[in-house]
This record gives sequence, structure tokens and C-alpha cells, in this order.
Amino acid sequence: MTFLRPVDSVLYLDRLDVLARRYKVRIHALCLMSNHIHFMLEPLRKGAISRLMQHLQSQHARYMNGLAHTAGHMWHHHFHAKHIKSAAQYRETLLYIERNPVAANLHKQAHLYPFSSAAAHQANQPVLTVQHKRHRAQVKLYLDRWRKEFELSDPGATNWAAWLSNGRLPTKAADMAPFLGRVVHRPVAMAPASASGAALATHYAVARGS
Repeated sequence: MTFLRPVDSVLYLDRLDVLARRYKVRIHALCLMSNHIHFMLEPLRKGAISRLMQHLQSQHARYMNGLAHTAGHMWHHHFHAKHIKSAAQYRETLLYIERNPVAANLHKQAHLYPFSSAAAHQANQPVLTVQHKRHRAQVKLYLDRWRKEFELSDPGATNWAAWLSNGRLPTKAADMAPFLGRVVHRPVAMAPASASGAALATHYAVARGS
């Protein structure tokens, strides 16, 4: 599994924030699941996402191998990227990313899942804060386009949880294939600490500048 303990997810998010700042990448949305990861990213420099993902995934693999006293590859293949070319694609993809925990029956409300940008969007906060015991991660999010695409000119008057619970929009992986570029793996619940390791996949969508 990608994350055996809550602290593994917290440390991963902390690395993500550090590397996103270093390589000049905007984070629009994210969700960490047990068998895959979704990001919506926007590079501000050429090659920024490739450098971010290379370092993020290799650092996490070394960390997890160290915990398990193992060696070798952790990820099943290199990350899959899909360019976002329209406002509709942006909206559908972002909603799909943040609805993953609901699809996996982890929470009835997506914004209650801690390892997702949905909580920060619900609070209209540009920083996602995730904490487990003494470990804490803060991930800077880019909210301008999110507000624009969902017509949140007055964010305080709009309940983001209502957008996430709107069943009229696609929530199944098969329905999202036109937006993500291929059908993604069915999300599953985070595993307990005793789970064994497995090869995993990472998916992200590239958000063009607003």
C-alpha cells in the first residue's frame, strides 16, 4: 500500500508542499488513496511537474522501503498526466478527485476526508493542514481558478460540500475516462499498519493557467 499509517500520509504531504514551492508548481486539488494518488497541478516553469513527481515519488519510496527494511521499486509505472483543456474538464476532474473517498466508502461526505483538498475548499482556505499526533503538514493550494470555475465570487455564500454531494455529475471511473484519459483503479480504503506492500499507480491532471 502507498501509506501504511496516517503519519506516512502527513509526511508525504509535507514533502509535496516543499517540492511544489521549490519547482514552482501550483496545487489545485489532491487526494491520497491507498492504491493511487490524484493531483491537479499547474506548472509555472517548463518541466516543473516532472521534477516534482520524480523527487516526491523517489523520496517516498525510500522512506517506505526504510520502514519495511526492503529495497526496489514501489510504483507500478511512471505517473500518468492529462492536460485540462476546458472549463468543463477542470470542474469534472476536480470534483472526481475530491469525491474519491466517498466512492471508496471512507466517508459519506468528501470534505471530512483528511487527506484531500476538499476540506480546505470547504473552509475556503488556501492552506490544507493535516495533522497526526506531533506530525503536521501544510500544503499551499491555488484557489483562484477553483473560485472562478465554480462561480464562487462570494465563497462564503457557497457550500462546497453541496457541490461534492451533487449526484448529477460523474463519480464513476468509467464516466471520467474522457476527462482523465483512461479509467483509473477503483479506490479502496486505507489499509491498517499490518498490510503488505504493493506496486501502485499515480495519476494527475495538468491545469493550464487561468
